Amino acid sequence: MRNRRRALGALTVLLMAAPAAHAAPAAPAAHDWPDRPRLPLPWTDDLTIDRTGDVTPDGSVTLYGSYRCVREGTEYTRATVLVTLTQGRERHGLGGYAAVCDGLRHRWLIDAVDVGRYEPGPADAEVTLLRFDAGDSFVPMPRNAAGIERRVRLVGGDH
Repeated sequence: MRNRRRALGALTVLLMAAPAAHAAPAAPAAHDWPDRPRLPLPWTDDLTIDRTGDVTPDGSVTLYGSYRCVREGTEYTRATVLVTLTQGRERHGLGGYAAVCDGLRHRWLIDAVDVGRYEPGPADAEVTLLRFDAGDSFVPMPRNAAGIERRVRLVGGDH
């Protein structure tokens, strides 16, 4: 019984002196969790990109996603979804999608023709929601409202 109490006491001292690493591991950086579900807040701008995109035999690409751009004040702010796609040595801006800042979630689609020679397989996409806010200025100034980077898979015609 006495040895049991000593062992229990020694174990207690060791646990109290040990670092708190056993309690909870450190959270990995956001880029380590590419498929982690996100819960966007309803009062913030938000942007997503689908995990897969389409590629044709001539290298044209279509990417998909969604956005929410919150309206500030009584006017609808102008915004654009911009996409850059990288695959191997190919890196191109695929164009923009005109966005509506009304607080609702909308789908976006960018169909890029003659921008490069993409092929089926993994690629890296950078997507930015660019708002044009007038603020106190006469000329609307662009600002990044949301942005994501994600690995996507380009699939051919019969996916």
